[in-house]
Amino acid sequence: MTPADIQGNFFRQIKQNLPAHLSLADEVAELLNISQDSAYRRIRGEKSLALDEIQLLATHYKISLDNFMNIQSESIVFRGKMINRDNFSFENYMQQMITQLSVIREAAHNEMFYMNKDIPLFQHFMFPELACFKCYFWKRYNLNDPHFNKSKFLIDDFIDVFNKLGSQVAELYLSIPSTEIWNLDCINTTLRQIDFYRETKIFQSKNDVLIIYECLEKLVNHIEHQVESGYKFPYKKYDAHNCVKYNVFINEFLLGDNTVAVEINDKKLVFINHSVLNYIMTDNKVFVDYVFETIHLLLKKSTLISEIGEKDRQLFFQTLREKIDEKKKLV
Repeated sequence: MTPADIQGNFFRQIKQNLPAHLSLADEVAELLNISQDSAYRRIRGEKSLALDEIQLLATHYKISLDNFMNIQSESIVFRGKMINRDNFSFENYMQQMITQLSVIREAAHNEMFYMNKDIPLFQHFMFPELACFKCYFWKRYNLNDPHFNKSKFLIDDFIDVFNKLGSQVAELYLSIPSTEIWNLDCINTTLRQIDFYRETKIFQSKNDVLIIYECLEKLVNHIEHQVESGYKFPYKKYDAHNCVKYNVFINEFLLGDNTVAVEINDKKLVFINHSVLNYIMTDNKVFVDYVFETIHLLLKKSTLISEIGEKDRQLFFQTLREKIDEKKKLV
């Protein structure tokens, strides 16, 4: 492949990242601070890009040169935004979720693969009080926010934003076909978090403790209904004509790490959870192929409980309910 061919492929990849209404030449000219004619000559391969121009374009359009040029190295490029500990807001955090999920949902072909360590966060947003509690807990104990560290948790103080945006998060997640691997420990973290707040009297209201347990129980019941049908749908709103497939497996020995792998048309991406609230993403082919291969190997060693496997499904969800009931007795 000639240098001109490589440069042409580079611009074609940039073009794929541009919204359809934008002109490639106009965007390149503005970014490189050159004339439109100069941009066209670079796009056509008549003039070679300088190294600083390649760096600027690759950085702006988030193109990994290792991936693009098939450079065999041990480096894997990830990208993502870390939340600002000094200026965090629940609203902005959920808005970022909505943006990412919208891109996945709008693809002609899409599927999400989830290796669960916990119940997927997206499911919580069907029950705003529960999502409110989870996010508040992370903010208080992982962001070291002085205001939150001294306050008590009261649902009414935060519920508005979760009612407003939480339903959008849940709706988007429920519109994307998913295959998930679950384990009986998936509920333990949430139960420990509720225990900690209850024992240290951070809940401002005993009623709030009961509401959180009840929401968690409703969530478990609703997930069971989805799994039984093999389809995703909102709480108490099953509609066979507007549902997407939901494949759920259980694995007795694997505790996942909340890795999310996504297929979007002919592209594959992997999202890695880190530092509690943050995700980084990569489309590095070697890494992505390895993750997808791992997922498919794990699926072969797991038990399918969606639509079939009634005995295993009932035992699984009944065990989760028993864990919740045991904790509720302590309130």
